[in-house]
Amino acid sequence: MSATSTSKGSTRENRLVGWLISYEMDSKGKSFEIRAGRSLLSSDNGQDKRIITVREQSISAPHVALSASPRHKVMVQDIFSEFGTFLTKGASGKEQEVQGPTELEHGDWLRIGDKTRLQVCLIDGPRR
Repeated sequence: MSATSTSKGSTRENRLVGWLISYEMDSKGKSFEIRAGRSLLSSDNGQDKRIITVREQSISAPHVALSASPRHKVMVQDIFSEFGTFLTKGASGKEQEVQGPTELEHGDWLRIGDKTRLQVCLIDGPRR
């Protein structure tokens, strides 16, 4: 493998795919980057830069796994959290528990724990 292909590969693996936005933590919106690859949402930050830390008593450590492809497909899965993970698709208003790998789409709302709500904002990227 050449240095060029390694560089391109690592760029793709670290591609910005979107954000999770909380309006409860900051009324103007607190954002958490979603990058290609696997990351965890947790109440404990540890030392790993792939952990999105949300300090709230009802959020487990770790709570949710996110898997984002360089082609902007984002999957979420609850990882045996104590208080669960819930998803509201777009403007449907109907919240459902995440019970297995579930695809996130732009405009969805993710609720983790008792009350932490995060809006999914995805960049319109290559989805092939």
